[in-house]
Amino acid sequence: MENRDLLYIRLYLGSLLGVVVVLILKELKSIFIPLALAVLLYFLFNGVMTRLLRWRVPRAIGLIFLLLFLFVLLYFFGLLIYTGASAFIEKFPAYSQTLARVLNQLFEQLRMPVVDVERFIADFDWSKSINTITSMLSSTLGSFAVFLGNLFLVIVFLLFMLAGRTAMEGRVGRAFATNRATQMLAVLRTIEDKVQHYLLIKTLISLLTALVGAGIMWLAGIDFVLFFALLIFVLNFIPNIGSVVATILPILVGFLKFGLSLRVLLLAVGLSLTQMIIGNVVEPKVTGDNLDLSPIVILVSLILWGWMWGVIGMLLAVPLTVALKIMMDQSPLLKPFSELMGSSHRPVQ
Repeated sequence: MENRDLLYIRLYLGSLLGVVVVLILKELKSIFIPLALAVLLYFLFNGVMTRLLRWRVPRAIGLIFLLLFLFVLLYFFGLLIYTGASAFIEKFPAYSQTLARVLNQLFEQLRMPVVDVERFIADFDWSKSINTITSMLSSTLGSFAVFLGNLFLVIVFLLFMLAGRTAMEGRVGRAFATNRATQMLAVLRTIEDKVQHYLLIKTLISLLTALVGAGIMWLAGIDFVLFFALLIFVLNFIPNIGSVVATILPILVGFLKFGLSLRVLLLAVGLSLTQMIIGNVVEPKVTGDNLDLSPIVILVSLILWGWMWGVIGMLLAVPLTVALKIMMDQSPLLKPFSELMGSSHRPVQ
């Protein structure tokens, strides 16, 4: 009976601690988001740094080269995103008249009362409504100066992580008993391997999807091809939801530009088939079941991290949840919850 009471107390205190941690992560997201991005970049580029050291490149020169490369790459990527977003935000309100005409025709086909339709079209301020949507998009993206500030913070975090890996492993060995230190380092390496594999495969898959989508949009002749291609690349990191949003936006712009035509129909079919084939056929064959997360856990993690950190949280949801599951595997108290999170169909022992 005492053991059961102790178990309940631990579960209660653990749940309370989890709620506190979630609230702290949400309130201090300006610090934790760059830190989380730096950790993921560390997992992704730590192997590159290790290889440079094997080639006898001095650590300082390797760090400078790698960090400069990352800064330039992310700077120009962000510049392309913000330039395309600005052009999209400025031009999108011009489609409001087309949208009003399409809705007017739709209401007439549905045989709604003519007086109500005319009053609805006359009273509704389409320009104001579309401007509200685009201003929300602009506020979500934030300013380019804020992006540069966060990028600089990410690079600083990453610098200390890459420079202090060897020292950290030594400190872990001195702080804990040999068996415990070995176990902790093994957990860190498992997290690194799984997250690194996921990020590499997801980046290549997202790049392939964006290139094929860009070709389809270019052939269809719609606006903002580069911006939508970059959007497909970024949103493809958000499971399920991201691919849907990335497909709907260019189809909507094509519909508002060309109307309900064969061109738009082929655009919709092409983008949808690209997402379905690459996302449901190519990606599972390449990644296998490396993540070991059930679909419902991925959905819940998207909601939770999205609530805490917005779109960035949704982009980071899967690798952060994978890391959390691996750590839970090492705790006898939390291992049953880790098993519930998994997707593997293992027989019950």
